[in-house]
Amino acid sequence: MTKYINKLQALSAQLHNQEIADQVKQICQIDQAVKDRQVLNRAPQRLGLEPDEYEEISWETPDDQLHNLQTMNNLLNNVRQYLSLQYGIWSLPNLTTARLIMEKLGVKTALEVMAGNAYWSKALSQAGMQVVATDSLEWAKTSATGSEPFYPVESLSAADAVKKYADRDLILCSWSPNFGRSDLELIAAKRELAPKSHLLFVGERAGATNSRDFWRGDFLTDSPAMKAINRSFVSYDFIEEKLFEVKQ
Repeated sequence: MTKYINKLQALSAQLHNQEIADQVKQICQIDQAVKDRQVLNRAPQRLGLEPDEYEEISWETPDDQLHNLQTMNNLLNNVRQYLSLQYGIWSLPNLTTARLIMEKLGVKTALEVMAGNAYWSKALSQAGMQVVATDSLEWAKTSATGSEPFYPVESLSAADAVKKYADRDLILCSWSPNFGRSDLELIAAKRELAPKSHLLFVGERAGATNSRDFWRGDFLTDSPAMKAINRSFVSYDFIEEKLFEVKQ
């Protein structure tokens, strides 16, 4: 998958466009940070070219480079897929957002469930929280990226994790599947076993994450705290990723 980065750099050198060069530079910085197991200080700027921006650049691009421009735009729009295949992560946390979660919600201890490679746990820990990351780890048995988590992960189902760590101030679940009932089961477990904990989901409303019944239900709060947190967590691609808090 390093071919992805090499392709970006090669095409950028041929296209001679500053906006594209700046985006490629940002992607390389993201890639290096993730490779080094570090957390970004802030959310990346939006990547990819808007239709009118693409059209404007295409007018300035020689005819023999138009195919390269189209290929470049496709690559710019697929950073998330690259990160998922290369590093096993779907979400890019940042320290600014992690610190705002602590400050605005008044939380000091956290439990991440269905954590995958636990990149969010790494961010919350670096922000100063005491964090436990958990996952059933079934997926890791067949995944090429399952042996290199960003933070230690304890093998527990979400319900068992909530039961064991019910005293945590915060429970976080990033990119819950958009099928099944795992998100609804997590809400039920939280309400029964950890009623005082804040429960956050990271994902896209009625899109790439969480079940249809989750989005149809009246589960979420739109508090001033969450609005402040989400101002620091601007999505970098066409997936409108945000943080959502379940009502207490």
